[in-house]
Amino acid sequence: MPRTLQYRQVDVFTDRPLSGNALAVFLDGRGLEPRVMQAIARELNLPETAFLLPPSVDDATYCIRTFTPCEETFSAAQAYHGTAFVLAEEALIPLSEPLTTVWQQTQIGVVSPVEVEVAGGRPVKVSVTADVPVFGRVFGRPGSPVLAALALALGVDPDDLTSRGLFPQIVSTRDPYLIVCLENLDRLSGVEPDFSALRRIGEQLDVTGFSVFAPHARDLRAQVHVRFFSCSNGGVEEPASAGAAAALGAYLANRRVIRPDTAGPARFTIEQGVEMLRPSYIEVSVAVDSLDLQSYTVRVSGACATVASGELLLP
Repeated sequence: MPRTLQYRQVDVFTDRPLSGNALAVFLDGRGLEPRVMQAIARELNLPETAFLLPPSVDDATYCIRTFTPCEETFSAAQAYHGTAFVLAEEALIPLSEPLTTVWQQTQIGVVSPVEVEVAGGRPVKVSVTADVPVFGRVFGRPGSPVLAALALALGVDPDDLTSRGLFPQIVSTRDPYLIVCLENLDRLSGVEPDFSALRRIGEQLDVTGFSVFAPHARDLRAQVHVRFFSCSNGGVEEPASAGAAAALGAYLANRRVIRPDTAGPARFTIEQGVEMLRPSYIEVSVAVDSLDLQSYTVRVSGACATVASGELLLP
């Protein structure tokens, strides 16, 4: 008899179906070999597919394994958000209003607490605290070969990438990202990247992808417009990227574009995926340590929307 696997499909970082970043969550992954999980992710062909498993450590609420169509991923922040939302919506975890905290075990350990905002017995928003940001190389020197190659790959002038002194910089929140400012919003929307060139730059710099932002937005709900170009899967644009959003928050705080202080965190909202017709809205909160004003705590939050419920049959 074939085995029937129940799954839910959610769009992450949006409150409306058919936008945001798509994720499939299989409610019971017990007994599935990793090669089968990978085959299922390839079959569904969504950006990420997560499988729920019982935890193997006492301090975790549940365990997940996450796969793209090409490989298992060990830093899937969108999956952290979407999986917690599905568990809450399916009443598979006890909910407490206004906030429910769960702990997710992954292949690299138990990740930071995931907080589910609850109202009327239903989840409305999920927040994840990012790893402590680490600031890497800055590329602002005139004539920099990296800056020239990056501008060529994006189809812009090198001077476009150094406006306002916001130079490209590598920032890590577990994964390393190159944060790039392109202040002209229309020019950013019109970028048609050379993914082969970006992938070569990414390999040279050892970064996961490129978060290219404008410090203003089209939607009144947002303050920053982002396009994220990933180095994985041969190079793709992503409609929402939680890890990159956290890195951008740390970058903007470090550059004093936003100013968290001991009185409270700085907050802003990213719009992303607009050019892909899958708009996402990612809320970012950056707090500063009261003793070390260069040490930041970054939280990424957003809504989710269930778009499908289904069964997959395995022989």
